[in-house]
Amino acid sequence: MRLHDRGEILAIEPETYRRWVELIALHEATDPNAPEAAAKLVPGRKSVGDIAVIRLGGFITQKPNLFSILFGGTSAEGLAREVTAAMREPSIGAVVLDVDSPGGSVFGVPEAANAIRATRGAKPLVAVANPLMASAAYHLASQADEVVAAPSSFVGSIGVIAVHVDESGLIEQMGLKVTELTYGRRKGEESSLRPLSDEARAGIQGRIDYFGRLFEADVAKGRRTSVEAVRSRFGEGSMFVATSAKEAGLVDRLGTMDEVLSELARGKRPQSMRAYDPGALRAHAILNDVELEDEKGA
Repeated sequence: MRLHDRGEILAIEPETYRRWVELIALHEATDPNAPEAAAKLVPGRKSVGDIAVIRLGGFITQKPNLFSILFGGTSAEGLAREVTAAMREPSIGAVVLDVDSPGGSVFGVPEAANAIRATRGAKPLVAVANPLMASAAYHLASQADEVVAAPSSFVGSIGVIAVHVDESGLIEQMGLKVTELTYGRRKGEESSLRPLSDEARAGIQGRIDYFGRLFEADVAKGRRTSVEAVRSRFGEGSMFVATSAKEAGLVDRLGTMDEVLSELARGKRPQSMRAYDPGALRAHAILNDVELEDEKGA
């Protein structure tokens, strides 16, 4: 069964996904649980002075799969842990997400977005489109205090997609007869061996709508705007060049990674951080200290 036939719900820029599927067809199947896949999913982290730069790149997934083996990628859970650890570490003065990803699977992304958003306020958290910040990657990056787009970057693709391939006509042409045995009236209704029924199509669309609403709600919280604004101004799945993304409100400003690092090194803070209550910041810091002590005791 091909990867794109499984009805997996994705938050990904569609053209990049199609190109990857074509490349996968050229490779032999590899164990998706291989150690090298897990290693490729670990978000890369480097330090520039007291600034932690965390990579958000490639296909986003919750666990290793064929995409991560062939192309590398980012674990949503691993990214959230890495950002949380960096935001808590006293020696780190700021955190930058270096984003170059078309998105990926929806699984684990809303939870990771909430975890990243919860860390905001203690120190600057900036996401840079360098150069691709699409779909699930934007879902995660939009939770930063500030989103910056390199002048040549692409940003957006706020939406969810699933693909069903109907192979019943091909099977008939080949003279094959396939019998599916199931328990449950709707078991197997999304099989590629048959056309989608209206009921099956409605079921898939319901799941897509569910994850799409989660996506919009998280972007609205991250960008400090309304769901209605996200839906009306942020493209409904379209991609933006950097200047258009700035005009629409998907990003705060244009800038390169080097410019962002230089500004943070000089002590510049994102303007949005001014909205935080100093008392809340102190409480947030105290809570983090308590949690860290609990972890040490455990």
